Amino acid sequence: MKQLWIWVVVAVVVIGGYFAFGNKGAGTGADTVKIGYVGPFTSPVAGSSGEDVANGWKLAVSKRTEIGGKKVEMVYEDDACDPKQAASAAQKLLNVDKVSIVVNGVCSGSMLSMAPIAEAAKAILFTPVSTSPKITDAGDYVFRTSASSVAAAKAMSAFLGKLGYKNVAVLFENADYTVGMKDAFSADFASIPGNAILGSEGVNSKDYDVRTQLTKLAALKPQMIVAVMNSTVTANALIKQGKDFGLKVPVLGNEYFGFREVVTNPDADGFYITQYAYDPSLPAFVAYMADYEKAYGKKPSQEIYAALPFDGYNVLADAIAKCGDADSACVRDGLYATKDYQGITGTITIDDKGDTAREFSIRRIKAEALTDI
Repeated sequence: MKQLWIWVVVAVVVIGGYFAFGNKGAGTGADTVKIGYVGPFTSPVAGSSGEDVANGWKLAVSKRTEIGGKKVEMVYEDDACDPKQAASAAQKLLNVDKVSIVVNGVCSGSMLSMAPIAEAAKAILFTPVSTSPKITDAGDYVFRTSASSVAAAKAMSAFLGKLGYKNVAVLFENADYTVGMKDAFSADFASIPGNAILGSEGVNSKDYDVRTQLTKLAALKPQMIVAVMNSTVTANALIKQGKDFGLKVPVLGNEYFGFREVVTNPDADGFYITQYAYDPSLPAFVAYMADYEKAYGKKPSQEIYAALPFDGYNVLADAIAKCGDADSACVRDGLYATKDYQGITGTITIDDKGDTAREFSIRRIKAEALTDI
């Protein structure tokens, strides 16, 4: 009987030790730091922001292959911008590959589906790009060096105010990122006295026919249609069908309208777009873009989306380096302590919600190029 109790005590100590200290060793070995990356390598998003962000992340890793003297080991998983697939990928990375840090490449829906999993495991979930406002309150181990789309929405409202536009309509794609941005814009714009959202129409990501929605919105005679799409494919579908429809209402689009595949569409001439404000003439930014082109044999579809993961990786790496390993609690505290980091995309400070504040600007497509206004 005494021997049985001894085994029970030993089992309790071992199991208790696993739960008390399990996260300290996860994702780390004697000589490695293991990080999981979940992003869209397939799906319409993959060919634009998905590729830019993944390439930017890989380039950053290639420039900093060791953190605190330990080799970085990456494990990549495809989520196809599908929240369920992302959740499965996170489970695999944490339970099979034993990473303690999961990076979400692009899609907000994926980020939000993985957040409860990472939070339960006390594992860092980090993104350099995702923007849904819901990410702000997704958990204590959830961080981003991108901005909430609330900031982009405010920039849109301010721009419309400068034009003196009071009545607008909204066309949006049904995805976490785009719905979050649509909601943020609608709330901010409608909060200004005299402003009105005349109508709002949604379209599913797999339905590229938006003619019915455009017809309804145009009939309301808005001064501007605010279009929030989730890929360059759906952005270009809107542009083509607007052209066929004979749409006369000006359009203010979100970031996807600023990608090369859309900007070089002749029918996009005159469209306004919302994008991160950054300095492309910064020497470090210019050098990074040259390295990107050398590494991949082409320029990114959108410079800023290739650069954001570079800064994100280095902010994360600095937090790991200060800890000496990838201990989740220590890295979490290190990320919260990130203040005034000077990156190639701007200054990064992470607040007590794990968010980063950034500015946005409005530009216009003219002669297949983006111009300042």
